[in-house]
Amino acid sequence: MSGERIRVVIYLRAPDGGSEQLEKTYREISWVRGDAQGTAIEGLIRSELLRDVDREGEYVLHGEWESLEAYRTWQFGPDHAGNPSALRDYQDRSRGRHYAVYGIASQD
Repeated sequence: MSGERIRVVIYLRAPDGGSEQLEKTYREISWVRGDAQGTAIEGLIRSELLRDVDREGEYVLHGEWESLEAYRTWQFGPDHAGNPSALRDYQDRSRGRHYAVYGIASQD
């Protein structure tokens, strides 16, 4: 359904000994902390950096969006499409596609 909230996950991997730098880079991204005016990306409800507790250096960037349309507007818009993420160097492409977009199939 087009108006449903969605979740976006991006798989990340820190180089050996680079976990601290990856986490610091995440905290410095403007859409995480808001820009100079304190505003964040329209449609982005929240963003979390999740650390794999069993595999050192592996992370997932999890974003919750108001709708697929809001995410696609940002994804293909000038603020993102022409502006590579500071986390690009950490994207884990060893699994093929480094991200996935999920709709909610069921919840309590």
